Amino acid sequence: PGANLLLGLSGGVDSVVLLHILRQLAPQLRFSVRALYVNHGISPNAASWGTFCEGLCARLAVPYASEVVDIGPYRALGIEGAARQARHEALARHAGEFTDFIVLAQHRDDQAETLLLQLTRGAGARGLAGMPVDREIRGSSARLLRPMLWATRQQIMDWAMQQNLEWVNDESNNDIALKRNFIRVEVLPVLERGFPGASAAMARSTKLLGDASKLLDRMADEDIEKVSRSHGIRVSDLKALGDARARNVLRRWSERRGIPWPGLMRIQELLRQLTEARTDALI
Repeated sequence: PGANLLLGLSGGVDSVVLLHILRQLAPQLRFSVRALYVNHGISPNAASWGTFCEGLCARLAVPYASEVVDIGPYRALGIEGAARQARHEALARHAGEFTDFIVLAQHRDDQAETLLLQLTRGAGARGLAGMPVDREIRGSSARLLRPMLWATRQQIMDWAMQQNLEWVNDESNNDIALKRNFIRVEVLPVLERGFPGASAAMARSTKLLGDASKLLDRMADEDIEKVSRSHGIRVSDLKALGDARARNVLRRWSERRGIPWPGLMRIQELLRQLTEARTDALI
């Protein structure tokens, strides 16, 4: 109640449904909602999707803004990762200092897809925890909120049909060369046929892994306090923690400084080199 919300509006059915729900709840819960459409410049239809979003917001009397972003600097993340990074940065910019929540429309099936993607990358607990319901977002005082993570894609579609809503369809959703689309189209249906309720079970697993990740963060913070000196971490103290806890410390230490996680193999090599360093050395 009373919060200021900024919705990431793509024009797809998920964000259109969320926009309508928020618009209906706003008077009752006394929050404000505005929408931002981010044009990634990937699809030739991106400009027309923006026009659709603008018209929708005008009909609902929801303040609207749009921004064209350049995903070029993030190409190393892959096209999906680059678009996500540029989108989150645009949302953070538009949130400003008076926005309480940046709201996104991911749902339970998206969560299952994220878990499977992270498994293929060999992720740890943090990655396998998938998308949290809410979290901090870099570059903004607002929190990132995903209020529909409990809902399935089919539930969202059914509600949209019942309400006679209109939305746009992104043609790239059918491109199984994109990893997330491949999982959604080719993998999850097979899993659901063999293991009914697999998506729901995977969503529960992400919740449990999220709890485990928070505990690992807490342990890392406590260990960092133990091994930190005024100018860094003493190698001898890090060694004394053992490999698993030392890796956990380095992961958290890197995260605090905005350093990208280099991966398990590189961290193991770093620890190997540290064992050969002077015990009074600092990192």
